[in-house]
Amino acid sequence: MTEAITDQGRKVAAHWSSLAVSYEGAVKALQDKGIARADARPEDLHSVDMIHMGGLAATDALAQQAGLGRDERLLDVGAGVGGSSRRFADHYGAIVTAVELSETLSSTAIRLNELVGLSSKVTVINGSALDLPVASESFDVVVMQHVAMQIAEKEQLFGELVRALAPGGRLALHEIFSGEGELRWPLAWATEPAMSALEPLEAAVARLRALGLSPGEFIDDSELGQRFHMGIIDRWGAAADAGREVDGLPAEVLVKRVAASRAMEHNLRVGSLRVGRLISVKTG
Repeated sequence: MTEAITDQGRKVAAHWSSLAVSYEGAVKALQDKGIARADARPEDLHSVDMIHMGGLAATDALAQQAGLGRDERLLDVGAGVGGSSRRFADHYGAIVTAVELSETLSSTAIRLNELVGLSSKVTVINGSALDLPVASESFDVVVMQHVAMQIAEKEQLFGELVRALAPGGRLALHEIFSGEGELRWPLAWATEPAMSALEPLEAAVARLRALGLSPGEFIDDSELGQRFHMGIIDRWGAAADAGREVDGLPAEVLVKRVAASRAMEHNLRVGSLRVGRLISVKTG
């Protein structure tokens, strides 16, 4: 078996750790909106704690497509600073376990859960998607958003997702796939080709079927993703160009995120990338 933390994984973890909001940055963003720490609610963080395309709207769309219900056991793989995990627990009533490779991001997730009173509803584990630190068949729903495109060991990754899923459970993916044509760099998850592991949707669907899952309809959100990145450019572009801090994010982080959004918007517009949602049911 491939080691759980690969060189590629270390690069990717360091990349996201440098781009995501810190605990202090999130608190500052709250203060800038006139919200004291003691009054902070999960929804107050969602403008800064979800880095995937579509943010809160995409997380809600995925949860609703999966039919997520109260008290269902949910595993959030590649959870970042925990924005979606908190949404699944607070808004949908799920019992959430969040796994994140980056020690920096998992520590931030724990602190933000404490800040908004969700420590008892969201368990955060610093671990690898290639060797999930969870029992087999212990989750009703497994969620993964914007993770597969940065992991080369696809068979091991999806094998672990299926292992964690109970029979009849749903694998809810919100993922990025290769399209047609040349990519413009940097990508949101990769500054160099060695950090990326894109594959076409068709290859992913074939793997899911081979692993005993029944994939549903793929909902293509590429146009929404394009608009999301245009929104980041509009929101942060001027501040990045001027070297100013915004929304609790330092200027150097804004520069990197805006540069990636400019490339991502182009790639989605010309079709060299695709993004969308897919729910697959574990049969048998």
